[in-house]
Amino acid sequence: MPIDRRALLVGAGAVLLSPGAPALGGRSRGEVFAAAGQSADGGYAAGLFSLTRGEIARVELPGRGHDIAVRPGTGACVIFARSPGRHAVVLHPDRRSAPIWFETRPDRHFCGHGAFSSDGRLLFASENDYEGARGVIGVRDATDGYRRIGEFPSDGLEPHDLLLLSDGRTLVVANGGVQTHPDFGGRPLNLASMRPSLSYIDIRTGDVLETHTLDAELHRLSIRHLSLGEGDRVVFACQHKGPRTERPRLVGLHRRGEDLRLLEMPSGVLRAMRNYVGSVQVDGTGEIAAASSPRGGIVVFFHVAARRYLGQARLDGICGIAPRHRAAGFLLTGIRGALALCGGGEAFELAPQAMPGGLAAWDNHAVALGAV
Repeated sequence: MPIDRRALLVGAGAVLLSPGAPALGGRSRGEVFAAAGQSADGGYAAGLFSLTRGEIARVELPGRGHDIAVRPGTGACVIFARSPGRHAVVLHPDRRSAPIWFETRPDRHFCGHGAFSSDGRLLFASENDYEGARGVIGVRDATDGYRRIGEFPSDGLEPHDLLLLSDGRTLVVANGGVQTHPDFGGRPLNLASMRPSLSYIDIRTGDVLETHTLDAELHRLSIRHLSLGEGDRVVFACQHKGPRTERPRLVGLHRRGEDLRLLEMPSGVLRAMRNYVGSVQVDGTGEIAAASSPRGGIVVFFHVAARRYLGQARLDGICGIAPRHRAAGFLLTGIRGALALCGGGEAFELAPQAMPGGLAAWDNHAVALGAV
């Protein structure tokens, strides 16, 4: 169904809320989000917060956090270390259960993302086997203290984001294609031979069902982040590792059995994104996608089924995106402490707002937990 551009509130509107402020029109009551960030003293933490109640739970982290996987049926949040970190922690929204910590194998590190099986029993995490120069998906038993029970190849280098399709058995993995090793920090070691891809993997067997790559001239366009639109249409977002003078399109769509398709957007907007997308998310209807560039301070919006650019909004350091409970509704977080809502209403200027719980800056991602 087409979306009225005026109802989308992109560039034309947003509302900024303090964590303790009243909900927008009473509609935000009960919405809970999770994100990692940094405190004013330089420490790292992750927390659950409500737009109406402020901070709900919090855990201190030994280093930067990245994305958060939410366990179905429980709301438990697994916060992954930013690559090349090795730690992860489970934070429970009821605050009655102590955090559960776990780490990768000594010859692996997390790549920052994970996804649960539909029953919540298994956790799949993107990992780098840096000595073997291959990507793997580590498998853990969430019912047994997140004990590692196996792994399977991701069919590419540097698996980053991953999502479970609606069939409950197929995992889609964004292989960034960049070879790295902790001894060299995050420096790419294979720019000339990068091969980013999307892989579809059967979680029951670990078999690769399909792998799709971009055209050869786009081999430095690293596929990083994913979200699912209506009908299991994958929205993917990229970061270009080639010359700054090149301006490849950065957001694309894919469905199994088809070719990867990159989406058109105005040249000025693409230039403003500075070859970098930090997060992508589809709204609750599966129809509207938002993609952020913290380097450019811009978030762009697309209609997924129509493959059509809809507009943009600007916010300094914008990166994290979490869907809200209404059409075209998103929570937006910025790496310099900004917090904003978009998705309807009148136009308001976006401005910085301190993170709940005394944290001074958000990290790359935010997730929605629903009502907790």
